[in-house]
Amino acid sequence: MKNLSISEQVLSDDALTAPVNLIKLTNSHGLSVTLSDLGASIWAASFDNSTQKIDFVLNYQNLSDWANNPYYFGVTAGRVANRIAKASYQHQGKDYKLTANEGQNQLHGGPGGISTRTWAYETQLSDQDAAVTFRLTSADKDQGFPGNLDIELEYRLTNNNELILSYKAIADQSTPVCLTNHAYWNIAGTHVDDVLEQTLQLPASNVLALDQEQIPTGELMPTAGSAFDFSQGKAIGEDIQQLENGYDHYFVIDRDNDKSLQKMASLTDPKSGRSMEIYSTELGVQFYSSNFLDGSLPGINGKPLNKHAALCLETHGYPDAVNHGHFPNIIVNKGEEYRQTTIHRFLNLPSSS
Repeated sequence: MKNLSISEQVLSDDALTAPVNLIKLTNSHGLSVTLSDLGASIWAASFDNSTQKIDFVLNYQNLSDWANNPYYFGVTAGRVANRIAKASYQHQGKDYKLTANEGQNQLHGGPGGISTRTWAYETQLSDQDAAVTFRLTSADKDQGFPGNLDIELEYRLTNNNELILSYKAIADQSTPVCLTNHAYWNIAGTHVDDVLEQTLQLPASNVLALDQEQIPTGELMPTAGSAFDFSQGKAIGEDIQQLENGYDHYFVIDRDNDKSLQKMASLTDPKSGRSMEIYSTELGVQFYSSNFLDGSLPGINGKPLNKHAALCLETHGYPDAVNHGHFPNIIVNKGEEYRQTTIHRFLNLPSSS
């Protein structure tokens, strides 16, 4: 059995404003996750037992595509993940105008959000796990948000085949905070054309209703008997044609309104039996079936990045919560610590040799 390890690599490209540092965490079973200081992102995730290698995460073939990263591959999205209507909100009688980057709305923290920044990092290796901790300070008025926000994100890969994401943030003013990771997963392997035959289970009785701009209306829609019903698990492609553009919806997980770790999703490849379970302290998960991949860019293996080639399962607070008083609060007060934990657990991987 191999030992846990951490290795580093530096990549450069004229299109990038700075070199990209890659940090590869590998456990004794052959599961590895490569992180990047650009956007504190998941650059790659794979399993390699010397007889076969399986890549689970989409990436660009050309490093220059990371300069714009139009699909938010692997990044830490924020300060507020998902959409904020009209790129504005009110808090304690004051209006805040944010930087828009999707029409009149703000998406994933704005055009210069934390996903575009180079983060500081440090690594830690023990007998049980390998970890990297990223840190970034988002300055007051960054993308329109108030307050200086100190963010810390630890990725920890264990010998139990778990990838643990632990977020912490603290601000010197009241400000919204809602962080997530935007990796595109294909548990069958990225050599497989799409995820439509993979089975997804989401313990969610409700999904947020959306308007034409993908902004929550404030209403909950029951999932039972609809294309959104994944409560018992079903193939992703079973009902996807009922939706004009596939899935890009926030599923409200059936749970008490608390911050305990709870199972949020289970993704299984029926052919290999491999699965990935997701646990989180968050209240819901945005399921996005990569509807906007159009084949115009090549992936890491040279294949075009096509529609439904992977999916995102983004654990975070309610989208546009700052504009819906009845949604669970995402405002963090001055000096109050934001915390979030999400665990990806990989099951039924081939035995290591």
